[in-house]
Amino acid sequence: MEFILALLIIIVICKIFGVSNEMLVFAGLVLIELTIIGMMLLFAYFCILILFTKRKSASFSRIDKAPKGNFKVAYYIVDDVEYPCIFPSEMILNDQMYRKDRTYHVFFSKKMKKVYDIYTVITCVVGLIFSAFAVYLTLQIVSLISVY
Repeated sequence: MEFILALLIIIVICKIFGVSNEMLVFAGLVLIELTIIGMMLLFAYFCILILFTKRKSASFSRIDKAPKGNFKVAYYIVDDVEYPCIFPSEMILNDQMYRKDRTYHVFFSKKMKKVYDIYTVITCVVGLIFSAFAVYLTLQIVSLISVY
């Protein structure tokens, strides 16, 4: 709510100073583009981190709140030590996705003391692909708008 109020105040101040509607729309598109680029960089960062991990066998332990966060994460036991997953756990289908009777292959980061399960890897790769496509598409739209 505060964000919308701040945005409205900025728009009113810009209109008082005589900024055109086209320039406000263009500034909004630039902010959206920067957000999409930030998402792509975040997914690229996590994909690069996955490259520096080791594949380990693990067993699912539990789903609980992260030590330094607000979201619930899956915990896996790797080499008799319990480690949290780096991304939040899925909110639906927990019974089918996380089962205690299975052995999972996770990517273990010794430096961060966290694991990347298969769902995290899929999220990172698909997120990188879609956000890269979104960056390309929105840059094409901005270039078309700037021509006119």
